[in-house]
Amino acid sequence: MSEENRERLKLKEQRKNPGAALNNAWARAVTGSPSSGCLVNIISVVMVLGVVLLIRACSQ
Repeated sequence: MSEENRERLKLKEQRKNPGAALNNAWARAVTGSPSSGCLVNIISVVMVLGVVLLIRACSQ
């Protein structure tokens, strides 16, 4: 499957299910895979920082 088809299917899924964007961003943040969208990068960084801050708050 080409990269264009994969991206097209992701966009189609995100239109049907808005939660898919969050799941996609979370998967990219966990695996460290690059993304094609700026918004996904920003969400990934925010989620990683949130997890780190949550762990620090719970450990103190």
